[in-house]
Amino acid sequence: MPRRFDLNALILFHDVVQARSINKAALVLDMPKSTISRRLRLLEEQLGTTLLKRGSRALGLTESGQALYRRCEHIIAELEQANLQAAEVQDEMAGVLRVSMPVFFIGWVSEAIAAFAKRHPALRLEIEAHNRQVDVAEEPFDVVIHFGNPPETYHPSRKLAELPRSFYATPAYLAERGTPLTYRELADHDLIQHQYQVRDKVFPFIERADGTFTPPTARAVANHAVLVRELVLGDLGIGLMPDIMCRQDVAEGQLVRIPLDWQSPPLSASATYLARRYAPAKMRAFLDSIATYLQSHA
Repeated sequence: MPRRFDLNALILFHDVVQARSINKAALVLDMPKSTISRRLRLLEEQLGTTLLKRGSRALGLTESGQALYRRCEHIIAELEQANLQAAEVQDEMAGVLRVSMPVFFIGWVSEAIAAFAKRHPALRLEIEAHNRQVDVAEEPFDVVIHFGNPPETYHPSRKLAELPRSFYATPAYLAERGTPLTYRELADHDLIQHQYQVRDKVFPFIERADGTFTPPTARAVANHAVLVRELVLGDLGIGLMPDIMCRQDVAEGQLVRIPLDWQSPPLSASATYLARRYAPAKMRAFLDSIATYLQSHA
């Protein structure tokens, strides 16, 4: 098996040779002379050869030392080039940005995504839409967008927008069952709920005539926002949905917004990624554009 050398020891050897003495290298590197000498001896032991001629006035190189120094020069040049390339990737609006987001979210922000892609033609977006929980550390995504209470994670999250929600129903349903005027009257209606609304306990309990408190009765519970909307459009009941999702349906007369004496908490849209401090410029720009679009259209 090939030996694995301490890269830091090789760089230290290179710096000592450049300084031409351990004393000068200690000053430049702000490192104790004893530490430098010990690490150089360990490097020689690992290589099984003498690298330095330790004279009273200056350091010299053995033949092995000269060969290693030339190789270290190549290593230093490669590291500097790698560092430059990494910095370019961090700052440039190019390469690939991998994004995970819920399926229903695509319809809300497709216009913003298209505009962002046009502004940055050198950047390739890889967007995967699905309805499952994604861990950004376990899957090949740069950023994960999610809604509702964010899952517990040690990774940084950024809140993109707070989306207002209202109760909606079709004119046909309201004509048959009547229009509730208060939250309490929802006890006499069928609700179409999202699974996350049940999980996050969005709906407060309703006080009934006998003084007991019960949660609103769900006619159906779905794990997909589009399915909730479709069931409401099918005259099955009243749904609590983001206003941004229902604006077009209201304009076309397919849905009616029901104002009640209880205001639902907004739907939180957030993004999770690996490291706040080292977030690439392209990811920050993408999230800025999505946040701006959501906030202006919510």
